[in-house]
Amino acid sequence: MNVLAGSIMILAMPCALAHAAPSAKPSGATPAAEAPAAPCEACHGAHGEGMAAAHVPRIAGQSADYLKKQLDNYADGTRDSPVMTNFAKALSDKQRIKYAMLYSSMPMPQSPQPKSLSAVQFARGHQLAFQGDERVRVQACNSCHGPDGVGVLHAAPYLAGQSADYIASALKSFQQGTRKNDAGELMRSVAKQLNDADVIAVSGYFAQVNLSTK
Repeated sequence: MNVLAGSIMILAMPCALAHAAPSAKPSGATPAAEAPAAPCEACHGAHGEGMAAAHVPRIAGQSADYLKKQLDNYADGTRDSPVMTNFAKALSDKQRIKYAMLYSSMPMPQSPQPKSLSAVQFARGHQLAFQGDERVRVQACNSCHGPDGVGVLHAAPYLAGQSADYIASALKSFQQGTRKNDAGELMRSVAKQLNDADVIAVSGYFAQVNLSTK
């Protein structure tokens, strides 16, 4: 299952990322150097750690290509968000590259989100992540998002350690068709096959993945 490719994360939203999740430069990019990050910090945090309670995703360590694409999509209206659209539209293409590279160069947060699933829910989330479910025509999330959702460079964002609320909201937006920036409608086709219990299970599963043990 292609959960959140930027698709999220939720996104949006996968060469496979190693467990350290290396980032990549967008085409034509130059080093980010000391790019000012104040506008992003207000919501995504000084270290790109996000704000789980506000459904704001972690962006530290996410690939620069993915982050640049999301900024472009917000700016051109392909992906909708009142806050992000206004922010992205005010940035030049060079500035979008700069911010994308800045956050992609930051270490990916290693700590998992708080546990919120029962044993049964966790098992279902693990199944969807590793095996998918042929009965409902859903492929394994890891087939696109990499082992345990660590992401796949140039293809899909990492899911590991993102907040369950953010992943769930991203899946819901794909289900409802309010997010449409997934290549080939892959995320929309997968998300529509999930019921509410599955969304909770798989979102909670990836939120609890601890990359520091990988």
